[in-house]
Amino acid sequence: MPQLVDIHGHIQFSAFKDDADEVIKRAIDSGVYIIAPSSQLSTSKRAILYAEKYPGKVFAAVGLHPIHLKPAKFDPSEGEAPSFQTHGDQFDEKTWRPLAENKNVIALGEVGLDYIDRLELSEKDRDVQEETFRKEIELALSVNKPIIQHCRSGIVEGKERDAHDDALRIIRDYILNSEPSTLRGVAHCYSGNIGQAKKYLDLGFHLSFTGLITFNNLWDEVIKMAPLERLMVETDCPYMTPIPHRGKRNEPMYVRYMADKIAELKGFSFERVAERTTKNAQELFGLPL
Repeated sequence: MPQLVDIHGHIQFSAFKDDADEVIKRAIDSGVYIIAPSSQLSTSKRAILYAEKYPGKVFAAVGLHPIHLKPAKFDPSEGEAPSFQTHGDQFDEKTWRPLAENKNVIALGEVGLDYIDRLELSEKDRDVQEETFRKEIELALSVNKPIIQHCRSGIVEGKERDAHDDALRIIRDYILNSEPSTLRGVAHCYSGNIGQAKKYLDLGFHLSFTGLITFNNLWDEVIKMAPLERLMVETDCPYMTPIPHRGKRNEPMYVRYMADKIAELKGFSFERVAERTTKNAQELFGLPL
């Protein structure tokens, strides 16, 4: 059975509060390793607990997601996840450093920019997101760990704004202005265009894809263009459920459908995609597989 790494599975989120262990065991039995990125302090601590409970099978990433920087109420958008409330958290390096240094933590994530309409962002709000993103990048650099980047375009002060353009500018600042630069990472749930994808690749970043690619052809050309050596697969569970399980809660064992789709688009065997994307994750995150 080919091994796979789900580089983005939120098994510590409340959607799995009743059966996380069963979900993890199904993934392990399917040959799937899990990286569990986080959204705030509580989910970061839970990710570490699962990594400790399943050593060598589950790995933690810790970080403060940009949507948690402003109070807001989030209702289910796909009918696949519970609603939640954000409270306007602030990133404090002294609080986050011990988590980032934990031996079970393999990355800072998910971190980045989110301009989703329902946040009703002002320019000041956006500036807070960028400032926080930079602080988390600097923490990642100081502990020599990669970042798992979240990026979603939307509206800032009533105008459309491209989050990928801003993220690329920020990443470029750290890569081009540091000698040598050790910043490395992956653009998770890649949602940009092909030109932006080429820029991420030029900066040494990887691209990762969710179940969206199983029912939306928007990123087909990006996948065909990108070298297999720079691609990864993820579920982003409990969200982004792939075909044929749309309408159900997503889980890590479904990551095979993303590898299947990439294989189809690139004209490769499933085994080749599974082997190479697993190696990519192993190399970027230093996974002891």
